[in-house]
Amino acid sequence: GDLGRKLNIRKEDKELAKAVANVVDCVLVRSSTSDDAMDDYGNCDGGEVISNDSVAPTFSLVANTRPWDYVQVEKLVRCAAEMDLWYSAELLCDAAIASSSPQGAETEALLTDSLVTSPPQDSIGHLAAGAIIDITFDYRQYRRADGFASKYYSFGGPERYAEARFLHACDTITKVLKRKQVQIIDKQIDRVDVMVARVSKDLISTSNNDGGQRQFHGEDIAIETMSENIRQFTLRRLRATNLHAAAARSAKLWGMQYDHDPMHMAQELEERKRLYIQWNDEGCPGNSSGSKEALPVPELISEPAELLKQFCVLENHVDRTVGFDCEWHDSINYVALLQLSTITVSLLLDIPALTATKEGCDALRTTVGKLFSRSTDVKHVIGFGCKDDIKRLRACPCVTAAHWFPQNEKCTFEDLRVLIPEVTPQIGGKGGLKYFGLSRACEVFLGKQLDKAEQCSDWLARPLSPEQLEYAALDAWSCAAILAKILKGGEQVVTEKKD
Repeated sequence: GDLGRKLNIRKEDKELAKAVANVVDCVLVRSSTSDDAMDDYGNCDGGEVISNDSVAPTFSLVANTRPWDYVQVEKLVRCAAEMDLWYSAELLCDAAIASSSPQGAETEALLTDSLVTSPPQDSIGHLAAGAIIDITFDYRQYRRADGFASKYYSFGGPERYAEARFLHACDTITKVLKRKQVQIIDKQIDRVDVMVARVSKDLISTSNNDGGQRQFHGEDIAIETMSENIRQFTLRRLRATNLHAAAARSAKLWGMQYDHDPMHMAQELEERKRLYIQWNDEGCPGNSSGSKEALPVPELISEPAELLKQFCVLENHVDRTVGFDCEWHDSINYVALLQLSTITVSLLLDIPALTATKEGCDALRTTVGKLFSRSTDVKHVIGFGCKDDIKRLRACPCVTAAHWFPQNEKCTFEDLRVLIPEVTPQIGGKGGLKYFGLSRACEVFLGKQLDKAEQCSDWLARPLSPEQLEYAALDAWSCAAILAKILKGGEQVVTEKKD
């Protein structure tokens, strides 16, 4: 860090910039085996072991010398974040934003600029801010996402800020209701309302500049409906925790109806069924249309013998496509639940239970390990924005000498977030569906959105609720179903990821 600060100069020095870029290459071990953006600066999420003691000073050097013509700042930011060096990632963002001003204005002044007068959307500052906010979404660290989206509002954009504030509120409300701290809810609702007012105003003022295109990172709830959505979310959570008095009080305060009447609850359920994919919808595993047998929502698999038995059915499916997804809790750095699904069969794996025994780890190695190392007949293993899923799978506990999930050796998977913009450039504006989440992708390809109400629930809880089980199974199923739609439509482009 001291060397970087001593080299902090205003005038461009090409030789110095090239030298710093060489240092970056040497320290981060440039990779030539992967097409993934981050692998340009080494396998920062679990492949090569890189010491934080050498990487953190390197990031500081880059932030102080700013050799932007010779390094890709957004990739460095992601690399720092993936190594849990959030201070370094933020330092790089601050330097990139400061460099985005031709007049050399200080970072704090730039951060307070309006969206109208901020630098062009492809500036170094925009790339860095977008990277640090997006990776917090990938990690589902919504409190951190809210902090960065607020700080870098002019560069990360109002859509990221709106999504971060909304998801942070959902996450917080879920946690405080577990502790029966209902008094905190009002503050979260107010924060969402303030956000909606600010973002709506800014989007109107900038709509003429960007053609009105909205760039959501993930779950694309319309910003103008977020105030209503957070209230509905809260009432559902209050009902689920049997806090009916608090729900009635809140509903009255918000001018909404809350009735703990079975008929009213049934009507609300029917409305959600109309809007969101259900396990028994046509084409889903729980539907018995035609000659197909309807399958119940899967239960958790916590026994090795059951995993081996059911995996045989999964890997021998005629479609040879398996969708996957992971759920976790913010108190752990690994996976609480792994979902695997074809278009007809879904498995929900209780990772903490299975990894607690040698037999469980051996069963996972024989099934999941082989699946992700392409040692089965499965052709496509596909997730959505799944880089962090892989990182957390690698970090899962293991009581055997050899880990059950591919570690330093390459594991192969495919990412719908990469694939969809390639096959649907005509949908969703200039960037296709690049900026939309799985829920929006389901609406486009399958006709309905995914209900994300359980996304922020407690995935370490046992037993999981029926709603959690259905949500988890549909998450993995939808990846397989969307890929099947794409391939059936003649779009054979599938971008493999080797990690």
